[in-house]
Order: sequence, then C-alpha cells, then structure tokens
Amino acid sequence: MGACLYFFEAFQNNKNPKYGQSAENILQEVYTFVHQNPVPTYFDNGLAGIAWGIHQLIKKGAVEGEANELLEQIDNILFKVISEKSEELEFGLKRGLLGYFLYVLDRLTPLLGQPPTKGYREIFTSLAILLLNRLHFLVEAQKANFSEPKQFNLFWDLPNYLSILAVIQDSRLLPEKTHRMLKDITPLVLSTLPQNLGNCLNMYWAINRLAVPDWKPHTGLLQKRLIDAPLSGFGLNNKSLYVENGLAGLILLDHQMKSDFGDFDGIFDQKDNIWEAFIHLERSEYWEYLSNNLDHELGLLYGITGINFSILHLSKEKTIIQK
Repeated sequence: MGACLYFFEAFQNNKNPKYGQSAENILQEVYTFVHQNPVPTYFDNGLAGIAWGIHQLIKKGAVEGEANELLEQIDNILFKVISEKSEELEFGLKRGLLGYFLYVLDRLTPLLGQPPTKGYREIFTSLAILLLNRLHFLVEAQKANFSEPKQFNLFWDLPNYLSILAVIQDSRLLPEKTHRMLKDITPLVLSTLPQNLGNCLNMYWAINRLAVPDWKPHTGLLQKRLIDAPLSGFGLNNKSLYVENGLAGLILLDHQMKSDFGDFDGIFDQKDNIWEAFIHLERSEYWEYLSNNLDHELGLLYGITGINFSILHLSKEKTIIQK
C-alpha cells in the first residue's frame, strides 16, 4: 500500500501518467489480494494500515467511490478484532491499540456532524469509545512504555498517544474523559525533555496539536532546542534512512509540522540542512544493503518506498530555497 501512496503523490507532483497508472495498478493488486488472502489486521503492514491508506486516497479524490462501500469487507474484519480482542492488543501504533485507533478516528471524523449513514457513525463511535477506555486503563496501569527510545523513533508511544488524544479532543468525543486523561498525563509530559532532537521534534509536534495552556512553557523549552538545529545534531546513523527511525521519518515529520502549523520554522527550511540531507542520502551504506535485499525493502515504514516519499518532499524544499 505504501508504494501506491508514493506513486499517487509522485503523480500529483509532476503529472506523469506513468506514475498515475502505476498507482492504480498497485491499488487494484492490493485490493484484490486483501479480499482473497488472509492478512494481519494491525496498522503496520496489515489491514488497518491498508484501509487507512485507501481512505487517504478517497479523501484526496484520487480514488472514486464511497468509503463505507469500498472498505466494507475490511471494516467488518477490523470491527470484529477490535470488539473481541481489544484486551489482548499491545499499546503501540504499529501493531497495537494506537494503530487501530488511528484508523477508527480517521473514519469517524468525517462522519461527525453528518446524518447517520447505515449506522457507520454509531459503529465507529462505539469502537472509538472502547479503544479510548482501553488506552486509559493501560496508561493508568502503567502498562504503556513511554520511555524515550535511545535513538530517533517516529513510533515512540508517548507522542503517538498524545497525537491520538489531540484528534479525540478536536472531535469533542467524550470531552470530560479526554480532559481527565490529559490531566493524568501532564506530570509525565512536563518532566519529559527528550535527549534526541528527532524525538524532541516528535514531542513538540504532539504537544502543539493539543495546545494545553499549562504545557505552553514546556513547549517553549522544546522549541528552544530545535531552533537552528543542524541536521548533524539529530544523531542519525549513516545507514538510518527509514521512515520509522531515520532520515525519511525526520523529513516527513518536519513536513507534517509545517503543514499543521504554518508559522513553524522547519528543520529543512535551513539550506545547510537540506544539502546535508542529500549528502547523507547519497553516502549512506543503505544503498549497498538494498542492492542485495531489494525484495525485502519495498515498504513505506522501513524500505525504499518511504525513502522515496521523503525525497519528494525534500526536493520541494530544495526548489523553494533555490528560488
């Protein structure tokens, strides 16, 4: 599914019909495969992530059709897993509750404020409430791993959890419970000053999305660490190019920050950081590894698709600065 998203993005950038055709072909292959074969249900390389990707394309108008109809079969499987096995699921985004919740909220948000359609709004609302309660229970029971990873990791549970709460807060679903959950997590948020600058950027993005007044001074501390930060200060290993824990993830996170907050001075607004990123890409030992493992390196989160996706955005930044 990641390759499909990449080719649609590439087509939007340069209107090359080959990219558009490739995207359509891959989407058809994915759609056929998941309807004819058993596929894991989690977000990372599973049905929740595939359905989320298809929904992005529907929202952008790249795919014609009604989401409830196109995703009905996948949704039925996910409904069953979430309803019956939520207590067995781990916490995180890639293979746990946060990933399922991300998809449920993505589907629920457009339905809020609209007339009920075949009960979909009610179903997604009930699933969201179930997942929210389960997440709250795990956090209260201290069964979530909120410790900062030693290196940059886009899937650090703490900012991922805060980002989910931001979507819940914006949806006004269970506002009193959301307020309580934010109050409960406040001491941890205010005592967390990430050592890695990539993790600092991730926390800064999540906290800004919530805009909790009592967190504003802490937001300023995070911002101070990021102002004019050189790319060399982010501690990326030579081989670290993946979306999950490398340069591609940092580029895409920075792009999302600028998309969400227009006044954000991005890491790659700095000319030196753009050139350093291209040098890092060119000199990385990853390419030698890729030449011997191409069949296993096609993914979005950890593979060439995600890296190419980030290069699209980095090239845009380069063009803007050159102008």
